[in-house]
Amino acid sequence: MVRYAVLGSGSNGNSYVFSDGVTSVLIDQGYSGVELQRRLASIDLDLSSVAALCITHLHPDHSKGVGVLARKLRIPIYLHSAMVEKEPVAFAKLGIPEECVSLVEPLREFSVGPFALRCFETSHDSGGSVGWHVIYDDMTLMVLTDTGTYTDQHLQLARSSKILFLEANYDEKMLHGGPYPYYLKQRISGLYGHLSNDQAMQFLQESEFNGEHVYFIHLSGTNNKPSLLSDMAHEKVKIPFTVCEKGRCYGGSMEKS
Repeated sequence: MVRYAVLGSGSNGNSYVFSDGVTSVLIDQGYSGVELQRRLASIDLDLSSVAALCITHLHPDHSKGVGVLARKLRIPIYLHSAMVEKEPVAFAKLGIPEECVSLVEPLREFSVGPFALRCFETSHDSGGSVGWHVIYDDMTLMVLTDTGTYTDQHLQLARSSKILFLEANYDEKMLHGGPYPYYLKQRISGLYGHLSNDQAMQFLQESEFNGEHVYFIHLSGTNNKPSLLSDMAHEKVKIPFTVCEKGRCYGGSMEKS
């Protein structure tokens, strides 16, 4: 059995965990060490089970706790090599011990305990940004967040996944009629920004995703409402879904078929 959880999603911090009960893998760590430990404990996982950490990109809400965790546990930190090349200052600020840095390339699979993992490129204003595919036995889970657009590759990867964590960051009317300055509205809705509610629904339709569950993640606290997204999903999504409210934990599990 594989357990998984959205430990938190949104501008205040992001982290996801995948575990067989013995070995746990994190994707992103945007919390303090104490807060991460508290969130893991809330789903009955111990920090000591964490064997590796994978990063989607280097914005602080996804990475500010990476260095602390690496120095504490001395575990491998997996990140796309382009992050180091394109974001050297942000990477250096994390203070990851050199022996913990594990550079990977898109779609090249590697193993952590019982898990196979691979990253894939996304489109965000943080150099080397990626999403992640997590494979456990015959079960595949996909994290697609912080991308301004999606590709045929993303659609194909989603089609083969059983659990999908999919960004639905903003409602277009709320964003463009809201308080953000023009340049920020353009950044968020641009090709290197975030997926909107409408884009998330379109992605599900185009990918023909027919897995067990979709978790809508990374909702904006200013430009989206969980109730608004939930109403839209009830109309358009035919499989079970969860709208992940900002900062809250959500989890589940899958049995091997």
